[in-house]
Amino acid sequence: MLPAPKIHRFLPFLLMALALVFIVRQPDKAAAVATGAVTGLMTVTDALVTFASSLG
Repeated sequence: MLPAPKIHRFLPFLLMALALVFIVRQPDKAAAVATGAVTGLMTVTDALVTFASSLG
């Protein structure tokens, strides 16, 4: 019997390949997604800093 494939090794490569295809085929949309993701991370970070500074 063949061993089951280890998806945790294959998944990062699959996600990187899909991201690369997305960037190459639709660079404008990829840039918008990246900008939105960075903006979201900045919003979360700002909220956490505000919370931490109000603790003490």
